[in-house]
Amino acid sequence: MTHWYLKNNNDTLPALFETREQAEQHRSNMGSVFENLYSVMYAHDDPKVVRMMTEGLVKNDLIDILYPVISIDEYVPSDPNTDNIVIAFYIKGVPEAVIPYKNFIERCNGVLVVDHGNSDTIRETSVIYIEMDRGRIAMDDINDIVSLSALIAGLKPEDFSMRFPHTDKKFPYDIKLMKQYFTSRKVKDNQEAQKEAEAKAERETEEKLKRIEQSKQPEPEEEPEQEQSDQERPEDQQENNDEEQGHDLDDSNNSSDSRSDEAIINHMASLI
Repeated sequence: MTHWYLKNNNDTLPALFETREQAEQHRSNMGSVFENLYSVMYAHDDPKVVRMMTEGLVKNDLIDILYPVISIDEYVPSDPNTDNIVIAFYIKGVPEAVIPYKNFIERCNGVLVVDHGNSDTIRETSVIYIEMDRGRIAMDDINDIVSLSALIAGLKPEDFSMRFPHTDKKFPYDIKLMKQYFTSRKVKDNQEAQKEAEAKAERETEEKLKRIEQSKQPEPEEEPEQEQSDQERPEDQQENNDEEQGHDLDDSNNSSDSRSDEAIINHMASLI
């Protein structure tokens, strides 16, 4: 549990607070005279951690703390009804660095939401989730985030590697490759939406024509029972057609999913 407290040159208040906001609110409630006398401090034995928590991050603060891997579009946004892009960074071994880094990223251009949590796959590691608007994302904004993160971690942007959905391979950081990923995704989504709209319009036209034909045709006369028995019943024929169509659809879906994953992997690999 983190503890914040209020301190001036000669006195330290005994009250401890779980968050910085709580400590600042208590200081504000003391009145303008005392508010200016006390500073909000973080309780920790490491002076560097205290400075990071109270003053923010500076160059090289996160050396060997910020993991040089960037996750692109692998996590879902906090609001599932949005189509925000989630870009994730990793803080390892020093959970106290999470809040300063979160505050640092929140001031970057294009950032909508910043959240954090524990990694399910990497021990003693926290994940920083950065959400950006997919429809308005700018590659320069992402590049600025990576460049600034590299600065406070004692790294260069090219020291980072990237991970994308649908492949376990890591790719060297390349803004052109990232742009290609998002561009490809937009084209694919547009194509799928267009196909869906065309298929819907075609179905509606067929149903309309079918209703017109049915309204023009007289009711069919009953055929002799013997002739009906010699032919396959329409119901059986329809069931067989449905079964065949269902198998075709299943095969098509499986093939489509496989082709989709392979296309993404092959496309990414071809750009490296």
